[in-house]
Amino acid sequence: MKAYVTGGTGFIGSHLVEQLVDQGYHVTCLIRKTSNLRWLAPLLTAKSSQVRLVMGDLQDSDALAEHLRDIDLVFHLAGLTKAPDAATYDRINAGGTKALLEACLAAQIGLDRFVYCSSLAAVGPSRDSTPQSEGVTPQPLTDYGRSKLKGEMVAHEYGNRLPITIIRPPAVYGPRDADIFLFFQMINRGVMPILGEMEKLLSLVHVKDLVTGIYIAAASERAIGETYFLTDGEIHTWMGIERVIADALEKYPFRVKVPFFLLDFVSILTETAAKVTRQTPTLNRQKVQDLKQRFWICDSTKAQKELGYRPTYPLEKGIRNTAEWYRANGWL
Repeated sequence: MKAYVTGGTGFIGSHLVEQLVDQGYHVTCLIRKTSNLRWLAPLLTAKSSQVRLVMGDLQDSDALAEHLRDIDLVFHLAGLTKAPDAATYDRINAGGTKALLEACLAAQIGLDRFVYCSSLAAVGPSRDSTPQSEGVTPQPLTDYGRSKLKGEMVAHEYGNRLPITIIRPPAVYGPRDADIFLFFQMINRGVMPILGEMEKLLSLVHVKDLVTGIYIAAASERAIGETYFLTDGEIHTWMGIERVIADALEKYPFRVKVPFFLLDFVSILTETAAKVTRQTPTLNRQKVQDLKQRFWICDSTKAQKELGYRPTYPLEKGIRNTAEWYRANGWL
C-alpha cells in the first residue's frame, strides 16, 4: 500500500505520515529545498524506513505525475496560511490543488482516494451559536479562506474523474503546533490574554484525532464525493480553553484584557513594516478580523454517523498531552 502526502513536513502532515506508517503504508512526501525535516527525521532514519522524500513544485503537473506512479492514496495538505496578497494565496492553495489533480490524471493510476485538507476558514464563522454544518453556503472572511474554498471548488470539478474527499478542520492543536503554543507561552509567563469584551465560542480538534479522521475518511467508500468537519465533539469558550491550559501548566495567570482597537493598530504597524522587510506578518488586519468573530464553530456529527469517527482527545486530555510535549521538547 502506497500513499503520497503534500505538506508532510508540517505540523499536521507529519502526524499524518506517522499515522500512515503505523497503518503499514509506504509514504512518499513531496518537499521543497527549504523544507525542515525535523519532524520526519525519526521515520527517515529508521532501518526499514517506509518514508521517502521527493523534491518538487506543486505548480509542475508533469513532474508531480512521475512521483504518483503506483500510488493508492493522495493526501493534499500543503498550502499557504500566510501570504502577502490574495493572488499568492490563490496560486498556491487553488492552483497547486489543480496541478496535483492534473498530475493524478496524467499518471493514469487507479487512485483509491484524493483527500483535500481544507479549513473551517473556507466556510467562515457562524452567525450565531449554531455550529456550521457541511451543507451551509460558504462565506469566507479572508483571502486565505477564499483560497481554500477555491481549492474545494477545483477538487469538485474533478469529482467525476477522481474519488475526492474534502476535510475541513477547525483550529488544530497538539504536539509540534506553533500557533496555539503562543497562548501556552503567555500563560506560562503568568499572563492570560482576554481578547475583546464578548465571550467567543470555538471548535477545536487535537491533531491525533484529526489525522485519524482523515485516514478513516480516505479508507471509506462512503466518503467519496463528500465533505466533513472533524472536531473534538465539543464547543469551547476562549476563556475555558485558557483555564484548562493554566491548569495543565499549574499556573495562576493574571487576566489582561486586550482591546481590539489595539490589535487593529498593531496590525497596521506590522503590515507597514512588512512592506519594508518584504516578510509576511503573522498579525495583519485580516487575522484581527478572524479574532473578532464570536462563533468559529462547526459540527462533526456527519463524520460520526457516516464514518464512525470518534474523537479520543477531549480538551483536558488534549491540552495536557500538548503541554507535556512542549515541556519535554524545551518549548516551555
